[in-house]
Amino acid sequence: MSERETNVVTPTHVPTEPWTATALRSLVHGIVAVVATIPIAVPAGVLSAALGAAVGAVVGRAVSGSRLRVLGAAIGTLGACAVVVAVRSLLADGPSLAASVGPESAASIADAWSFGAGAFVFSALLRFASARRRTLAILEVVAIGLAFAQLVRAHRYGAINRPFEIADPILVRGGDPTIAIAILGGVALFVIALFLLSERSVLRSVFHVAVLMMLLLGGGTAVYLHGADDPFADDPLGLQGKGKNEKDQKDKKTDKSERPNDELEFRDNYDRPKNPPPIGVVLFHDEYSPPFGMYYFRQGAFSQFNGARLVQATRSDVDQDIADGFPTTTYRVKEAPLVGAYRSTVDTTVGLLADHTRPFGLEAPLVFSPEANPNPRRFRRMYRVTSAPIMTGYEELLGHDVGAPSWTEDERRHYTEAPSDPRYKELAERIVNEMLPDYLRADPVAQAIAVTAWLGQNGTYSLRSKHADAEDPTAHFLFGDLTGYCVHFAHAGVFLMRSIGIPTRVATGYAVPESNRQGGSGLVVTGADAHAWPEVYIDGFGWVVTDVSPAKVLSPAPPPPDPDLQRLLAELMRGEKPLADDAQAREDFGAVFRRWFDGAKRFLGGALAGALVFLVLAKIWRALVPLVASKRSRARVTYRAALDRLSELGRRRRIGETREAFARRLSGEFPHFVALTDAHLAEVFGEGAPSDPRPLLRAVVRERRALPFWRRALGTLSPWSWLRTR
Repeated sequence: MSERETNVVTPTHVPTEPWTATALRSLVHGIVAVVATIPIAVPAGVLSAALGAAVGAVVGRAVSGSRLRVLGAAIGTLGACAVVVAVRSLLADGPSLAASVGPESAASIADAWSFGAGAFVFSALLRFASARRRTLAILEVVAIGLAFAQLVRAHRYGAINRPFEIADPILVRGGDPTIAIAILGGVALFVIALFLLSERSVLRSVFHVAVLMMLLLGGGTAVYLHGADDPFADDPLGLQGKGKNEKDQKDKKTDKSERPNDELEFRDNYDRPKNPPPIGVVLFHDEYSPPFGMYYFRQGAFSQFNGARLVQATRSDVDQDIADGFPTTTYRVKEAPLVGAYRSTVDTTVGLLADHTRPFGLEAPLVFSPEANPNPRRFRRMYRVTSAPIMTGYEELLGHDVGAPSWTEDERRHYTEAPSDPRYKELAERIVNEMLPDYLRADPVAQAIAVTAWLGQNGTYSLRSKHADAEDPTAHFLFGDLTGYCVHFAHAGVFLMRSIGIPTRVATGYAVPESNRQGGSGLVVTGADAHAWPEVYIDGFGWVVTDVSPAKVLSPAPPPPDPDLQRLLAELMRGEKPLADDAQAREDFGAVFRRWFDGAKRFLGGALAGALVFLVLAKIWRALVPLVASKRSRARVTYRAALDRLSELGRRRRIGETREAFARRLSGEFPHFVALTDAHLAEVFGEGAPSDPRPLLRAVVRERRALPFWRRALGTLSPWSWLRTR
């Protein structure tokens, strides 16, 4: 074999690829097309996209051996997309197709064409680019990742009911959609492994798969040793954490000296997620509408002044109404408020989706008791709380004294100790004198209301503040720009009220708008609901929430929870099977299968018709393009047209056979094909075609007449004969 014959085995610089590698990549492209289109396409469109992507991968690899440039392929892709859109408009909006097959079938055919042709074009471009430049194979890996990521993107932020097409069939049977999401992740890794195995070099494929397995092993080991990333590790209020396990609790309570998170943290430029996942669900067993439009779930209290800020009390005779620990048996909260005309009992069940340092309960918990967990895979803990929330507004509290008569002077001093900075008292007295009429200025409850109202009117709520580095962050906030978040407002309110002798403390927990319940019995609590607020002790009422509501808000509240997710979590807490019973589930699955089967039948007709039209048009174009080709490419496209005409008769170049050897083998039947081959090779190697090669093509066509007519007719009518041209 001559040197020239050896060079023309592969017409360009693109290395050859085993058919197994081409088949694997074609399979990967088909799978990715299914994953990418299944949420948005009808069954006919999904199947068409899979077929189009698989064929596009093969065609893209074949075209990569031509002289077409990457830039030219990209420009051609834009033109092809325009054609796809135009044909889709004709199919969907044209009256002829709808009149002949019906509107529904016409829509299915249009979808099958648009998704199939679009997947073909996109897949062919990706495959062409990665074959030409090996580094561009990263685009195919990115396409795999994006396809699987968009399929489960709705599952972010703890939405276990999303995506509906995956979650609903599992939930109706009492399963956990998270398992399906994990399986999808495994499928994605399997598809990436298939892609890596399609490398031209076996050693390179093994190396890539080994690297993938090492990364997975490393990630799994890290999760096993350190646990999965906590979406609320950034927890400035100290509400979440590992806490104590029930087995580690010697008694039904934990000693207060062992409590973690004994100090509230002042943060600068504190961020929270835009769509925080749920960290707990509260199930109401009684009707309760809070008088201030907000549900307050108290978890902790900070009442001890350490000279700069409030910390958790180290003494055992204060803040005894705070829950000591997660209940293993029923226990009553010490110093709980009395139930009477202004407080009524409300029973709730709390299911925690994330670890906490201690339990939280609706404002003023009375009793904590353990609750059976019907779904341990979903909920970390479950317990019941009987609370005594206040049922009246502030107007009923006026005229009452503050502080408990049973308090000692030391206890009262504990709840009224404040910074020595005289500006606190000066500002508090000015607020009282400016905002209250004369007959209310001596009323401590009215004074507390005036302080919180003034802070709300003049303060600006923003997570982007800068006070943490100050010696007294509260003073820096209060006597500075009055811009901060709940920790700043709560401390400011408490210090102002304490400066004029009102016993107060900062309570922490969660504050959730009543509107978030949306008429149901369940209420989702997220990390974004974490809150700190002032509380005043009023004789006969106990600790009463006196929260600050800033009128100016620069950091808006997160959106309310998904009502479907809220309902689903409430049903899981009750131990119910969401959505439907088994019979209904089977019926739903049957309807899904029937819908897919009907769509598949409609797809077959549309896909076959579309494929036939594509094959015929491509064959006609390849046959006619020599008539309009430029002088530069005339020999190449003319030679290709001759190969197509010979392929119709079963005369095809064998694998490994050079073009010159192929021409010599056919020289007895088609002597003019030898001259046409020489013209093509002369153009390929830059020698220039000796003359117009189109007359040679016509001569080859005439030489076909020596073969039987039926053989020529069958070859001409075959729409796919050109696919085997080599």
